[in-house]
Amino acid sequence: MPTAIEAALARYPREILTRTPTPLDRLPHAGARLELDLHLKRDDLTDLALGGDKPRKLEYELAEARSSGATVLVTCGSAQSNHARLTTAAARRAGLDAAVVLSRDDRRVFQGNLLTVYLMGARVTFADTDEHWDLERHAQALCDELRAGGETPYYIPVSGSTPLSCLGYVRAGLELADQIARARLQPAAVYTPFGTGGIFAGTLSALRVRGIGCPVIGISVNRGTDRCRESLDTWWPAIGELLDLDPARSRGPIEIHDGYVGRGYGDATEECLDAILLMAETEGILLDPVYSGKVFAGLCAHQREQRWRSDQPVVMLHSGGTPALFAYHAELRAHLMRRGVELAEVL
Repeated sequence: MPTAIEAALARYPREILTRTPTPLDRLPHAGARLELDLHLKRDDLTDLALGGDKPRKLEYELAEARSSGATVLVTCGSAQSNHARLTTAAARRAGLDAAVVLSRDDRRVFQGNLLTVYLMGARVTFADTDEHWDLERHAQALCDELRAGGETPYYIPVSGSTPLSCLGYVRAGLELADQIARARLQPAAVYTPFGTGGIFAGTLSALRVRGIGCPVIGISVNRGTDRCRESLDTWWPAIGELLDLDPARSRGPIEIHDGYVGRGYGDATEECLDAILLMAETEGILLDPVYSGKVFAGLCAHQREQRWRSDQPVVMLHSGGTPALFAYHAELRAHLMRRGVELAEVL
């Protein structure tokens, strides 16, 4: 029999884009290096166009787009946007067109996510902006242009975060809670990325409903802690309203850290690159330089401070984004060489 929150979730249509549950894997080798009982929630293994977190969000947005009679999905993001890749893939899966507005930034190379967006036939427009969070006005202008041409656009904001799409990570959080219970874990902490805050807020909501009271720790990838908390203050009551949860319900212990952003969104910091190498060398798992690499960098930094005992389970959410690695090949090459890796005969 479904629980109250599962019954509330069932009221909202979604269009299935990926197979779930994704695994919760124990990482013995990375854990041994860190002296930690480390577990990884593998949302890099969603099976839409090279994976990542966005399909969980897009399942709800796509259902809404269908009901509105949309003919084209429109979104925006950085030149190497995971969200642009996966929104384009979702549109193609549904038989719709896709149009993306991307920032004219220094990652505008025919590689990684941008390559896949072109392969899947999206209409791509570049806009000049200091940061990709300011792209909405350009995307809305594109929607107006499409309407004038007889199309019915459905706009999905940057990163795909809306109150409705947050339900995707409520569902993921329930999935994670079930896996934690089956594994008989008592996690000391759950780490997630914090970009727009949809993953963090949805996961937090589900874990608290299921009685998991450990700290949920968000590692910011783009903004200061104050702005992250403002985002959480938006999503938390909105999720509660959709799912009949008390908006004043306790969030429990939470932390948001902005010390791993570097110079800004997409900056491949030394700590991030080291974290990527550590995960790859120990577990054969690829993180990305924008989201998951920074989350793991934050976790590693906390463990260098001996925050967690070696017998305490710590869970990290891997939100995907691996195609972006290829657009960072120059930084990765230089970092490998600094770490003493010989790249014989590699151009």
